[in-house]
Amino acid sequence: RMFTKEVVGTANALVGGWGNLGGGVTQLVMGSALFPLFKEIYDGDSEKAWRTVCVIPAVVAFTSGAIVYFISDDAPKGNYSEMKAHGVMADVSAAASFRSGALNINTWILFLQYA
Repeated sequence: RMFTKEVVGTANALVGGWGNLGGGVTQLVMGSALFPLFKEIYDGDSEKAWRTVCVIPAVVAFTSGAIVYFISDDAPKGNYSEMKAHGVMADVSAAASFRSGALNINTWILFLQYA
């Protein structure tokens, strides 16, 4: 587990808050900085400027995702393939992982909360 039960709620709240902040900042930057800039670039064509501005967050998100994929580790202790090769992590099948999740009481409590 990445977080203990005592701090997992705080960790989730922080991640959710930063995610919402990122969405809000994106909207502010798109509308107040990028749109006027691209409107000027396209000689006042608002539709073309807005369509171009809407592509920029997708490019930034894709680039950020690629950077994280190639630079980060799979888990705090390292990459899964290296941990499996060194015997630090057991090789678990998808069926065993599903069975473990289905038999966990927390899974069913969460299921009932979202039902």
